[in-house]
Amino acid sequence: MKYLIKTVLFILFLSNSILAQIPLERVLGRVTIPSESDTRGLVDVVGFPSNAGQMDFIGPLVEDLEKDALADNRDKYGLDGSNGLVCAISPHDDYTLASRVYVHVHRHIKAKTVILIGNSHWSEAFGIRDRIIFGDFSKWKGPYGEVGISGLREQVIRALPEESYTVNRQVIETEHSLEAMIPYLQYYNREIDIVPVLIPFMDWETMEKRGQEFSDAVAYVLSANNLDLGEDVAILISTDGQHYGDYGWSYYDYHPYGCDAKGYNDATKLDDKLIRRYLTGRLRTNNIRTLFTRLVDQKDISKYKISWCGRFAAPFGVNFANKLNLKINGRNLDGMFLRYGTSISEPWLDLQEHGLGLTGDANLHHFVTYFAVGYR
Repeated sequence: MKYLIKTVLFILFLSNSILAQIPLERVLGRVTIPSESDTRGLVDVVGFPSNAGQMDFIGPLVEDLEKDALADNRDKYGLDGSNGLVCAISPHDDYTLASRVYVHVHRHIKAKTVILIGNSHWSEAFGIRDRIIFGDFSKWKGPYGEVGISGLREQVIRALPEESYTVNRQVIETEHSLEAMIPYLQYYNREIDIVPVLIPFMDWETMEKRGQEFSDAVAYVLSANNLDLGEDVAILISTDGQHYGDYGWSYYDYHPYGCDAKGYNDATKLDDKLIRRYLTGRLRTNNIRTLFTRLVDQKDISKYKISWCGRFAAPFGVNFANKLNLKINGRNLDGMFLRYGTSISEPWLDLQEHGLGLTGDANLHHFVTYFAVGYR
């Protein structure tokens, strides 16, 4: 019965025929707050915080749990809070599971305006490929009140070739990968505003072209507004890693190492190799392209080779950010490995009394991996 109720709420939230094309089992367990006029609602108030009380509890709790790891990163990378990250990669899994990874990125975002880049889970159902996806909302709901959409969004759109983007509020309001970023961003900066962007399926050649066009447009807008990258504007990329297991997935069926302790260890070793080899250290286009070819079947991009849900968003995001930093600051970005975790690697946060829970299974037959990487 509870799944039926949540499904009905989701149908009411979407209120459009496109839902028939979306596998509902992927959103069971999520409860929504519908959009209102120009304010985007919330897809998920089970996995992600939706009010200030929740974040006022989670923020200090996780800072304390991660204080030693945060201190290690401070000493290793000089992350003393004096300068913000230019770009970062964050998970978007349930806060009960992934909060300890989120914090290693979000506390180092110092810019007022954040370009959010997320994977578009449902863009295929909407028939969208090869184009950057924007919305038309002027505000998003957040736990501490409404989050403004930066006026830079319209300036960037005007600077882009028409064929490189689309504006689609239905895709934006049905996607949870960027919504997950808002609570922590707002926790650390109540004045934050955002430019939300989703990345659908696209091949590498298109990804490279769109990254070039997007970086050209953003560089132009930053220059026109006398804004600094990292200080005034930052980039935050949303992706979870492997969706692993042989149970409870609708379209992921990825368990090449088996669903036991050894399989778990081998899966996490694979992530470690991919992250350290292709996403940390000095960014190079060839490395980013190689990562993309490791994640996505190049003969049929609708098929994954490794089940990162951000297999398009992560390569696109770091490639775009690197191109932008080259234009603005004249150098490639350097990536720092900040944290790794899975949905079964640490004890879950006890957030039930605060109205939060799990939107999926978490065991050796069904787990998600995630990581935090910072760039400057």
